[in-house]
Amino acid sequence: MTCPTSPLLDQAQARWTALGTATPDLAPAIALQRALVNRTIDTVDRLQQLDKPVLNLEPGLAATKLRASTPVMRGEVLELPVDLLGPLVFQACDDLASGGAGEVAQRVRNCLDAGRIDISSLLTASFERNQAAIRVKATHEGIAPDVLWLAAELAVGPAAHVAQQTVFAPRGEQLASTLTGALDAWPHGYCPACGSWPAFAEDLDAVSFLRCSFCGLQWHLNFAGCTYCGNDPAQLSSASIATGSPHRAQLCRGCGAYLKRLTVTSPTPFELLPIEDLASTDLDILAAEQGFGRPSLPDLDGPERYPCENVKSTR
Repeated sequence: MTCPTSPLLDQAQARWTALGTATPDLAPAIALQRALVNRTIDTVDRLQQLDKPVLNLEPGLAATKLRASTPVMRGEVLELPVDLLGPLVFQACDDLASGGAGEVAQRVRNCLDAGRIDISSLLTASFERNQAAIRVKATHEGIAPDVLWLAAELAVGPAAHVAQQTVFAPRGEQLASTLTGALDAWPHGYCPACGSWPAFAEDLDAVSFLRCSFCGLQWHLNFAGCTYCGNDPAQLSSASIATGSPHRAQLCRGCGAYLKRLTVTSPTPFELLPIEDLASTDLDILAAEQGFGRPSLPDLDGPERYPCENVKSTR
């Protein structure tokens, strides 16, 4: 397990303490999040020590994909460490069951225990953001699609984070200028690494960055329109909890979606993104009260590969 003196864990504990004091109603959510975040910190550390990377992608090819508006990890050959990540799906189900999902999450766990869903293909489908495949399989098995999706996402998210780092933050190497230029010119609101929508935007020193809700990539927000639909800035408005608050929700009248914009003094570490998402729950409530919501994953097309019992791991 994660060392108790881990700087990230210490930072998380301090944040949870402050958040619990300021908002006692979040205590159950914080209790659940402690287990999930602790596991994420530990998993990222273990993944970074593996000899074989999850993803090998040449910078020139990554730049070509970005210029074609294709997330760089999409469609690539993966080396997911199933032995490491697989048990995390089961543990996530247990945490969700004890954290409020109860029998719904337990039924998902029972289905996995029975071997009716191949864990390797489930992890791959989640990594590839193939929500349709997971939803179809869950419906076929009579279990909750959203719980199965979330359990798989919690398990494989750390691998997605480590994989995007091998592309955009290689250890001891300078990022190729062609890749840097292509990333800086990325004109979309979905993640250039995995294709997910951002969890929120971070405003740092008058510069805005989007933070991926899945792999944690940070990329520059270089357009003024709606993050989701690209509508003109005239369609956008802002709402905040209190006058002068540094955090706000950006609302789009065109597509009905919202984006949280948080003012920060430094980028939030990937492992702690869920904490800041939880800490800004008041903005989610505010946006929902005004009729705005978060959109489903962007439809980037592609083959539908269904995770099922007869799909075998390539490893």
